[in-house]
Amino acid sequence: MPEIKTGNKCVTASGTFKPQILDMDREWWREIIIYEIYVQSFQDSNNDGIGDLRGIIQRLDYLKDLGADMLWLTPIYESPLEDQGYDISNYKGINPMYGTIKDWEDLAAEVHKRGMKMMMDMVFNHTSSQVSGPNAEASFLQLMVGQHSWFLESKKSRENPKRDWYFWRRGRNGPNGERLPPNNWESLFGGPAWKYDEHTDEWYMHLFSPSQPDLNWDNPEVRNALFDVIDFWGSKGTDGFRFDVINLVSKTPGLPDAPITNPDKYEQNAVPLFTNGPNIHKYMHEMNRKVLSKYTNCTVGEMPCGVNEYESSEYVAKERQELSMVFQFHHMDLDGENGDKWKPRKWELWEFEKVFRIWQQHMLGNNGWNSLYLENHDQARSVSRFGNPDSRYRAVSAKMLATIQLSLRGTPFVYQGQELGTPHPQNWKIEDYKDVETHGYYNAQYKARKEKDPNREPDMSDVMHVIRLKGRDNARTPMPWDNAPNSGFTSPDAKPWIKMNDEYADINVQAQERDPDSVLNYYKKLLHVRKQHPLMWYGVYIPINATDPKVFSFLRTQGPWRNLIFCNWSTEHSEFEIPEEIDVDLAILLIANYHVDEYQLPQKVHLRPYEARIYSLRN
Repeated sequence: MPEIKTGNKCVTASGTFKPQILDMDREWWREIIIYEIYVQSFQDSNNDGIGDLRGIIQRLDYLKDLGADMLWLTPIYESPLEDQGYDISNYKGINPMYGTIKDWEDLAAEVHKRGMKMMMDMVFNHTSSQVSGPNAEASFLQLMVGQHSWFLESKKSRENPKRDWYFWRRGRNGPNGERLPPNNWESLFGGPAWKYDEHTDEWYMHLFSPSQPDLNWDNPEVRNALFDVIDFWGSKGTDGFRFDVINLVSKTPGLPDAPITNPDKYEQNAVPLFTNGPNIHKYMHEMNRKVLSKYTNCTVGEMPCGVNEYESSEYVAKERQELSMVFQFHHMDLDGENGDKWKPRKWELWEFEKVFRIWQQHMLGNNGWNSLYLENHDQARSVSRFGNPDSRYRAVSAKMLATIQLSLRGTPFVYQGQELGTPHPQNWKIEDYKDVETHGYYNAQYKARKEKDPNREPDMSDVMHVIRLKGRDNARTPMPWDNAPNSGFTSPDAKPWIKMNDEYADINVQAQERDPDSVLNYYKKLLHVRKQHPLMWYGVYIPINATDPKVFSFLRTQGPWRNLIFCNWSTEHSEFEIPEEIDVDLAILLIANYHVDEYQLPQKVHLRPYEARIYSLRN
């Protein structure tokens, strides 16, 4: 029904806020909290400065007490770690820095003993181009018996049986006889999406780093080999799978040139030519039917480079038998110009609300399901990005963000440290960052500025400002457990693989467990509230005033039940007027991030900075 505005008062046409009667299509994975563990930064058990599997076992009781139901582990496989483990050299082997297969088996057993589940991270668009660094000799021996990296076989010769497992092509000659790649595609990490191999005089495709050659999913042998990986981990007790950049695995046949949108360089944006390709749904359905259905119904596909709500429905609608849900990036692209993370822009609250409303309502109407996340290992910390890291507002704005995320329809994902309201480190130098993407951005900016004025050192302060705001390492600092040196992540005399967050002495688990008003304890209460109210999982999302510049407000309705949620997304005090059609006489406060004195919810509410509340409406 339409919304009618009279002066400053919002009057809504009759019936808009009435309860909606829906079937609850219940699935266990729709009613859980998934907690992402960035393994090398979670807990170190052997004091080498790197988190590991035994370390996770030490912290399982903490995760259970928090309310986590499934643990998603970032890649722990053998890898040279060019991209922090997302370049895999052996899908069935554990990187020795994290432990052994026995350690993983013990972890899985302890997780299951506590009634929780395990999710593994599958990186199937590409492999590593190298033998694993920490275990290179063993990996080479495995290769000799066909158990290691397919790429090392593929590059041996043009006639090798695994040649077609990757994208190999002859190059081109430029206008001046220079050697050029097979097409003009640009890598997502910058530069050409091809690397030349002198041994066979051909180029291989890499949409990401040159150390991450793309697998050719059009070859059924490749698909079957990857399905065998799922079979391996599923048979060992894995309960769910997260698929990295999975909507990139089907490329446009023939790999044609991309349209020229930047005439100043050879490489062009080719995203439409390798995203959501022509065979993607065929491959996802095949993966589901051949192997996923044997072990799990909980899968999430990461969908970078663009997937709209209509395309997403094709991946996740229940009757299509592909994936359970996807990670989409529309809300994550709001603070970058045209989705460019390195070009920050100011966004308005109505934009944020609109993105969530579109996805909430579309999925409900198309038999689909949402994932709910505000941060992860690839995204900057939400309190520094969408909240307010100022010490006056950090905790309360972190609670507000949690209130919104955990009040929406879908399966929530909480990233390690999010439950503490962890902000970004602000005093790091470029040398402190480890991320290949961050250094690629910094080096490209440095090179361009140096070329313009070779006689002076370029000012990089604006570049560092953007990195401190959007760099991936902002979310990869070690988990702060206490205020001891190295914060309980590793021993005081060990050197963590990456710097600790400067604020760990004040923002850590031990301190927040002791503080009843902490962000951590708010998360525990909020997760409990969600699990006690089925409408928080399944109910309809109904916006109240979608254009309010400060207050994010909505209803969740299911059958005769309704919950009212409103949040002041501002450093200023705000007035929130509840439409008269919403009867608040018997409203009961479920949770709030401030102390609330009112025994009865008034029709007009005075909200403090970043104040958030959830009410149950009983009539």
